[in-house]
Amino acid sequence: MLIAVNAGNSHVLLGGYEGDEQIFSASIAAEPKQTGEFYAYSLRQLFGLYGVEARRIRGAVLSSVVPAMTPVLEKALRLLGVQDVIEVSSGVKTGLNIRSEQPRQVGSDRVAAAVAARAKGELPCVVVSLGTATTFTVLDEAGALVGSAITAGVHLSLDALRAQAAQLPAVAIEGACGGILARNTEDAMRAGAVYGAAAMVDGMIERFAQALGKQPCVVVTGGTAPLIMPHLRTAHVYDESLLLDGLRMIWKRNRN
Repeated sequence: MLIAVNAGNSHVLLGGYEGDEQIFSASIAAEPKQTGEFYAYSLRQLFGLYGVEARRIRGAVLSSVVPAMTPVLEKALRLLGVQDVIEVSSGVKTGLNIRSEQPRQVGSDRVAAAVAARAKGELPCVVVSLGTATTFTVLDEAGALVGSAITAGVHLSLDALRAQAAQLPAVAIEGACGGILARNTEDAMRAGAVYGAAAMVDGMIERFAQALGKQPCVVVTGGTAPLIMPHLRTAHVYDESLLLDGLRMIWKRNRN
């Protein structure tokens, strides 16, 4: 079994693969100050929930947007007996042509998602990842990564608004929204966050289409995606496992 791991700002996402088939996917809270031993224990417990014995794991592929967590998670995997660990960084074969002034600064999570989007779908393509940050990764008709955009995610934007505006209350974005014509402060904040994020995605895709000279395929992923997708006017596909599948593809390219 192969374990794909992505350390994000709020969660560590994991997926188990037998060949090309995903056996399970799960997430645990990201705790940057914790130790390798802590994560080894957490991972062992999580694997047990899915009936996976650590001795079955022949390798792991790891990406991270939190540099401090990379060695911690690698240590945790090795404590569990996983000796063959690939970290997605410079020098690892991805097969992706990154046309950026600073290719090494493109997040390994976005690289993995782009690898999967290129392999699975039509080109040109825009990968929209809705998480702690909202990111747009643009692939041209040749499958090259030609552009990006990054902004604060829905939850982060709402938290910043609440922190800077003294009279605004704490609001759970998952709560029921009264529609675009909100009639109270809480619903107004939800409407601004949810419909505002959807309108931003629609507007950005329109601009990417103009820049590409063609309407791109749009692939949506990320933890906040289910909140925003019902309000998108742009045609799109949802791929919950895009990032993990991309990590699996990178593993195969480097080990085959």
